[in-house]
Amino acid sequence: MPGSRYPRPAAAWYAVAVLFLAYTFSAIDRQILTLLVGPVRADLVLSDFELSLLQGAAFSLLFVFVGFPVGRLADVHSRRGIIACGIAFWCLMTTACGLSRNFLQLFLARMGVGVGEATLSPAASSLIADMFPPEKRAVAFSVYHLGYPVGGGLALVIGGLILESLDGIDVLTLGWLGEFRAWQVAFILVGLPGLLLVPLMFSFRDPVRQARLHGVHGESVPLSTVWGFVRRRWQAFGAHLSAVSFLGMLAIGTAIWYPTFLIRTYGMSPSDAGYSYGLVMGLCGAAGILCGGWASAWFAARGHVDANMRVMLIAAASKTIPLIIGPLMPTAQLALACMALATFLGQVSVGVTTAALMEIVPNEMRGQMLAVMLFLVNILGLGVGASLIAAITDFVFADDAALRYSIALASAVIAPMIVVILWRGLRHYRACALEARGWAG
Repeated sequence: MPGSRYPRPAAAWYAVAVLFLAYTFSAIDRQILTLLVGPVRADLVLSDFELSLLQGAAFSLLFVFVGFPVGRLADVHSRRGIIACGIAFWCLMTTACGLSRNFLQLFLARMGVGVGEATLSPAASSLIADMFPPEKRAVAFSVYHLGYPVGGGLALVIGGLILESLDGIDVLTLGWLGEFRAWQVAFILVGLPGLLLVPLMFSFRDPVRQARLHGVHGESVPLSTVWGFVRRRWQAFGAHLSAVSFLGMLAIGTAIWYPTFLIRTYGMSPSDAGYSYGLVMGLCGAAGILCGGWASAWFAARGHVDANMRVMLIAAASKTIPLIIGPLMPTAQLALACMALATFLGQVSVGVTTAALMEIVPNEMRGQMLAVMLFLVNILGLGVGASLIAAITDFVFADDAALRYSIALASAVIAPMIVVILWRGLRHYRACALEARGWAG
């Protein structure tokens, strides 16, 4: 096993900053559709369920199948090159969303965005794990994961600005490209700038791979070895992965439909809903993620080897009440206040979730296991979470105005399940973390 050869802190944090920018742009391109629900629905004549497919299933359908092969590549080949190719592809596919003229074209373009973004986190997580010692990884992962709330918030704010600036303009002519609706222009304007990140991926070095248990550098371990490693520790991995999956289902489903809930329930304009929820997601989400990294470091400094999983449990338990009661509030201000608290508490676990998984997985499996986690998050989160709330609205209440009750009901069922799963799995995770300290030196 190689000794500790971590990069200099300045070089490591520079790489994290570049990866943070990549994650920010990926979140913008993924979330921009959230604010464009109204105009897209009206222009293409879609139902809530069809829109949920565009936001969830379309994105996750190929994302989940591309992720694992990309994870295996990231465990062997250049992680920077993999990410660079992915950035270029998802930016072009976001632009293609703006060129779409019907549901099928938009669905296929969203699938392309998912394929491109599937390259990012498996390779980025493997990079970060090789740049920092275990006790510092939670903070580094938290900074990287800041890209999601910052990018998600920017997507809503940018989308709101574009819609506001084009208010009253039915069609915009873009030279030889033809005529476009405001929502199409929004996709194009957020898709192209991300291409500037491609050369930045080669502005830092790929760190030395450390803590390998099986095989040699440059060779993939057999899938049977990966499966055997996980199977022998199934209680810890089962608790972590299932909890993260349900967290994704709840968080993604709520985030996708909350702006639309604000518009339908309180009569907010799309731009006002975008500004308000974008600020909540950006500010409270960022603060929560950073606090999660610091909390993990605080517990670790006091001898808790299960610090990352412990923070996940505390955060999940704390956010349950504000998440349930938020959509039932009598005013938009109170609903946003509850969501601000729930967003802060929910995002506390984001960075430590990845750190928790990387801590109990050897180097040659990190990209693959992160891909498995993302597979489950996207199947249940994007694939089910977005459509679950829409299905409750369409098929249970059969009333667009009941979206608030759909969000509250989904939260009341899923949030307590997450707490129980994490609580029961904590001791099993602790045993794996102790074991990992031995083989990681």
